[in-house]
Amino acid sequence: MAPLRLVWMWLLVAGTQEPTGVKDGDMRLADGGSANEGRVEIYYSSQWGTVCENMWDLTDASVVCRALGFRNATEALGGAAFGPGHGPIMLDEVRCTGTEPSLANCSSLGWMRSNCRHDEDASVICTNETRGVYTLDLSGELPAALEQIFESQKGCDLFIRVKVREEDELAICAHKLILSTNPEAHGLWKEPGSRVTMEVDAECVPTVKDFIRYLYSRRIDVSLSSVKCLHKLASAYQAEQLQSYCGHLFAILIPQDPSFRTPLELYAYALATRDPVLEEICVQFLAWNFGALTQAEAWLSVPPGLLQDLLSRTELVVPSELVLLRAVDKWSRERSTSHKEVEGLVEKVRFPMMPPRDLFSLQFNLSLYWSHEALLQKKILQALEFHTVPFELLAQYWGLNLTEDAYQPRLYTSPTWSESVMSSSYSPYRSFQTPQHPSFLFQASSVSWSLVYLPTLQSCWNYGFSCSSDDPPLLALSKSSYSSPTIGYENRALLHCEGSFVADVIDFKGWKALIPSALGTNSSRSTSLFPCPAGFFSRFQVVIRPFYLTNSTGMD
Repeated sequence: MAPLRLVWMWLLVAGTQEPTGVKDGDMRLADGGSANEGRVEIYYSSQWGTVCENMWDLTDASVVCRALGFRNATEALGGAAFGPGHGPIMLDEVRCTGTEPSLANCSSLGWMRSNCRHDEDASVICTNETRGVYTLDLSGELPAALEQIFESQKGCDLFIRVKVREEDELAICAHKLILSTNPEAHGLWKEPGSRVTMEVDAECVPTVKDFIRYLYSRRIDVSLSSVKCLHKLASAYQAEQLQSYCGHLFAILIPQDPSFRTPLELYAYALATRDPVLEEICVQFLAWNFGALTQAEAWLSVPPGLLQDLLSRTELVVPSELVLLRAVDKWSRERSTSHKEVEGLVEKVRFPMMPPRDLFSLQFNLSLYWSHEALLQKKILQALEFHTVPFELLAQYWGLNLTEDAYQPRLYTSPTWSESVMSSSYSPYRSFQTPQHPSFLFQASSVSWSLVYLPTLQSCWNYGFSCSSDDPPLLALSKSSYSSPTIGYENRALLHCEGSFVADVIDFKGWKALIPSALGTNSSRSTSLFPCPAGFFSRFQVVIRPFYLTNSTGMD
C-alpha cells in the first residue's frame, strides 16, 4: 500500500511542476486541424490560459503567428472557433502594434483581468509556410566594434583639441571615414583638414569622449548627471537626433531628483540657452509639485523670476493659499529679498481664496505683514469683500471682474477641496463633500461628490456608467446634491506616480476624465508629460474648483 501511495504523490508533484523551458508570455495553438491554426493560449504564472475576443484583430493575430514561426495571420477569429478552452482567461482587450514578440507585450487589461467566458476565446489561422530564408545577423556587434576602434586611439587621421577658456584640456584622435558616414558628425567636422577644436564648459569635459564615441557607434547611455552636457554638445555641433533625444529625456529625468535641484538647474540652463521648450517643462513640473518644492531645501534657491512665473499660474498644486503665502514669507525672509520684489510676489497671492479665519491670523504669524502692512491690509480688505458681499453687488458697484486670477482657485490638495483613490484599491469608489464655493457666503452649504476609478469597460457597467470601448481607464466624478446656479466647476485630476510626484493633471469633460498612458506603452492613448517608471499611476486625486458664473463664463 505504501509504494502505491508514493506513486500517487510522485504523480501529483510531477503534474504541478512547470513544463520544461516554458516561460511567462509563451504562446501555443490548441485544438486546430493543423499546426497553423487553433485557439490561442498563453502561459502565465505556471499555467496556460486563453485570450478573450474583445478587440481581437489581424494585427494581434499576426503577433501570435510570427512568434510561432509563421509569416503572418490570415484570419483572426472569435467565438471559440476551435472550441472553448479551459482554465483562466489570461488577457482581454488586447491591442498590439504588430511589432511585439508576444501578446504579453501588447496593451491589455492586464493578466487575468477579464469578465469573458470561454465561448469568447480568440483563435487564429496562420499562413501555412514557415520562413524560407534564414538570416545570420551579427550587426548588433557593430556598435561595440566601432567603439573599440575609437577607444584604441590608433590609426587616426583627425585630431580633436578640447579647450576650456582657451586652455587645452583634452586631446582625442578620430577617423574621418567612420565619422563621414554619420550625418550627426557633420557639424563637428565642418572644414577640410585634420584638426578640429571644440570649445566646451569645464563641467562638460568628462562627457566629450562619450559624445565622440556616440558619433562612432550611434548609441549612448544618458544619465541624470550627463544629460545637460550632452544636450549642450549636441546643440553646439548639430547632432540633432541626440539633441532631440536629450530634450525628451529631461521630462523623464527631472522627476528622478526629489531634491528639485535638477529642474532648477535645468531651468537656469534653459534661460541661458534660450530654450523655451525645456523652460516650460521645468516650470510645469515645479508647478504641479509646488507643495513638495516648498518643503525642500532647494526652495530657498528658487530665483525671483521663476517664483513670479509659478505664482501667476492657476494650475499650481498646493495644499492651500495660506500654505503658499507662508512659503513665500519664508523664502523672502531667508533670502533678504528687496521690498519691491516681495511686493511683486504678494500681488500674485490670491487672498480671496483664504477663509476669513486665515486672513485674520496673518497679522500674528506672517513676518512680512508689518513690513508691507499697507499692501497686506488692502489685499485682506479685498478678500473680505469677496467673502461677505454677493458677487452681483461687487460687479455692479465696484466693477469687479471676478474672472481675474485673484478670484480663481488653484489646485488645492487639502481635504477641504480634494479626495483621492488608489489605483490598486479593491474599492475604487469615494464619496465626499466640499464647500459650494470658497466665499464665506456659502459656508453653511456643501456639495456631495462621488468619485470612482474605472479601469475596464466592465467596471463602467458595474457602476452604471455608459462608456465606449476606448474610454477606460478613466475617472468618473458626479455631483449628487444641489449647488447654486451661480456657481460652476472646473475640476481637475492629479495623477500621482509612486506617491512621489505629480506626473500629469487632466481635465474632466462632463463627468469623465480619460487617464493617459503612464509610460507611453499604449499607442492609442496620449502619454503623461512626466512618465512613471513603474508604468502605472499609484493614486488619482480629484481637486474641486468652483467659480462664479458671470456673463463671460458658462462652465458647470
